[in-house]
Amino acid sequence: MFSKKPPVEPVEEVTLDESIGIPEQGEGNADFSSEQPAIATPRIPSKPSIISEGFEFVGTITSEGTLNIAGVVKGKITAKSVLVDVEGLVEGELNADLLMVKGKVTGDVKCQDLNVGPRALVDGTIAYQNIHIQRGGKVAGKFTKN
Repeated sequence: MFSKKPPVEPVEEVTLDESIGIPEQGEGNADFSSEQPAIATPRIPSKPSIISEGFEFVGTITSEGTLNIAGVVKGKITAKSVLVDVEGLVEGELNADLLMVKGKVTGDVKCQDLNVGPRALVDGTIAYQNIHIQRGGKVAGKFTKN
């Protein structure tokens, strides 16, 4: 059930490269010219936002990440990626790079990639770049390829 972990080896000593010009503590106005390497901060992926089953939202939703909808949303949605789950319903305007529909979407949709699941219904004015409709998925309305 439980296993013993192997012993952790000590880390080698790390030395600071003095040539990059990092100021000592308390020093100010360090010279950071363009020839020095830039230190990039890692991008932490955001957690998905969730509209749970039994929850109804009326209004505008804007997200830089993923939005999972199992409840009802009436209004405007703008997100990087949207998943409308089997019990999910979206009525209104939806803008996303990736839209995966397993439930029901009605209204104006603009997306790059549209994936319609086997029990899904998409109805309205749909602008898309790529579309995949699984067997059993239903689509209606005006579809325009970007």
